[in-house]
Amino acid sequence: MSKKILSAFCSVLVLCSLSSYAATAQINKEVENSSHNLLTNPDFSVQIKKQSVALGDRWTNDVARKVELPVEGHFVGEVPFDGTNYKFFQHQKSGLEIFSSNLWWDKAERSVDDYIVSQITLTAPDGKTARGIHIGSTINELNKAYGDGQVENDSGEQWISYELGKKLLSFEVKDSKVVKITMNYENGSSE
Repeated sequence: MSKKILSAFCSVLVLCSLSSYAATAQINKEVENSSHNLLTNPDFSVQIKKQSVALGDRWTNDVARKVELPVEGHFVGEVPFDGTNYKFFQHQKSGLEIFSSNLWWDKAERSVDDYIVSQITLTAPDGKTARGIHIGSTINELNKAYGDGQVENDSGEQWISYELGKKLLSFEVKDSKVVKITMNYENGSSE
């Protein structure tokens, strides 16, 4: 009788060990997949015709020339960030829109006249993110590259967003395909 109890006990112990191993392996796989999708600063850049521009880059003649945009933009107004208003200018061509601003000049030891890239919006397929997502990429490709993200349905538009600190990377999806890519700084307002 004691041999049967001992045998049953050993069987239960082996099954528990195998079950624990399988659960640990699944958790490790999930942690590995989620850490692979975590954003880093290079994720806030786009490549357009082999030229790269990133959120936070200084807006200079060279940067404007690289992406074939006018260095002088159209003044669109002042936008509040952290209790201070900053000047924003729009630079655009078909499929690409960049906003430059003097955002945080006072906190970053820059001149009030030093401007940075504060928003990048792509609507043409000739640009792509650092992880290779472009206009026309499928929602499955997006999820594989970045993970699930935060999904928001707003006025008939579906957006999938990812954050890193004050940086926001958003993809508009229509019919399961990416139709717009936007990266910008979050100012905490709902405007």
